[in-house]
Amino acid sequence: LPWNDTAQLDYLQTEVRAAMIELIIGQARRFDLIRFDAAMTLAKRHFQRLWYPLPGGGAGIPSRERFALSAEQFEGAFPEEFWRQVVQAVEKQAPQTLLVAEAFWMLEGFFVRDLGMHRVYNSAFMHMLRDGDNRRYREILRDILATDSRILQRFVNFMNNPDEATAVEQFGKGDKYFAVAVLLATLPGLPLFGHGQVEGLREKYGMEFLRPMLDEQADAGFFRHHQSQIFPLLRRRRLFAGAEHFRLFDLETPKGICEDVFAFCNRTDGESALVLVNNCERPVHGMIRPGGKDSPTPAQALGLPRDCRWLTALEHHRGRRIWLDGRQLEHQGLAIGLGGYDYRILLELRPDPEGPPTHAAEVIPGGWVALPEHPEP
Repeated sequence: LPWNDTAQLDYLQTEVRAAMIELIIGQARRFDLIRFDAAMTLAKRHFQRLWYPLPGGGAGIPSRERFALSAEQFEGAFPEEFWRQVVQAVEKQAPQTLLVAEAFWMLEGFFVRDLGMHRVYNSAFMHMLRDGDNRRYREILRDILATDSRILQRFVNFMNNPDEATAVEQFGKGDKYFAVAVLLATLPGLPLFGHGQVEGLREKYGMEFLRPMLDEQADAGFFRHHQSQIFPLLRRRRLFAGAEHFRLFDLETPKGICEDVFAFCNRTDGESALVLVNNCERPVHGMIRPGGKDSPTPAQALGLPRDCRWLTALEHHRGRRIWLDGRQLEHQGLAIGLGGYDYRILLELRPDPEGPPTHAAEVIPGGWVALPEHPEP
């Protein structure tokens, strides 16, 4: 539907930008959070492309071709990034307010790193993990970790938004959905769940409708699986939200690095976790190794003491206590097998000098020993 109730303002005019910043400051003094819709359209590169295109360069909007400006003309009228000015003004006059930007078109890092935006929607999470473009998303994570890991803390990750199909339409209700939902709950940043997502609703939420168009009921089984597998992880967001101790690993297989597996750890305040997710339908087996030449080993990244004979952890999705061979983890890595769209999450990792009890029920290939235990509440 056309935005008949939305005014078109000419941000090329200095007075317009100043008036909008003043308006934003007024709202920031009244509210703790402001969300900027379609903020990427006011990034200078896209504002020029869409409203004042370069002469002869092909207009993003054909009707704007007659408003073409040279790069020098545009720079003279719009010398600073508007959003950087907004962030700086809010920091001075309303520092208690959190600014969240909807910034697609692969501008997430730019909005955080260069413009200083407090939080930014990370559309790459939804699109790439939905499409199985795991190699590219792992590459994005590696690039950010190589420059400034704190950028990850400012991402708002999501599996759907009001402009896209619902999460169950994109990811289904099976193993693929929950593999990605585990990543949503355990990667640094802010997890955002869409309207009706955990209930399994399929209708796309539209603000132009007064009531739902479909007569849907919540999927009780789907919701219960969230209760047992996802909600307990969300209760531990203090452990996962930060990026200071976030480390990404590789899964080495006989055929090389498996780019479909997301293996990472995080820790805070003496608590640590290791997360392994296979975002692919093919089973995989291999060894968890450092994610780069100078990267720490899994044992080092988890902050574990050297030459520890045994480590114990809570295996989240099975609700059982396990033991790991600490020396193998330190010197060789962690042997792991994952089914299609499978995941393993090890919580409460800590040294255990005594090792597994003699009545441990199961020895798992790769130096794991398991003991049945009730799931966490």
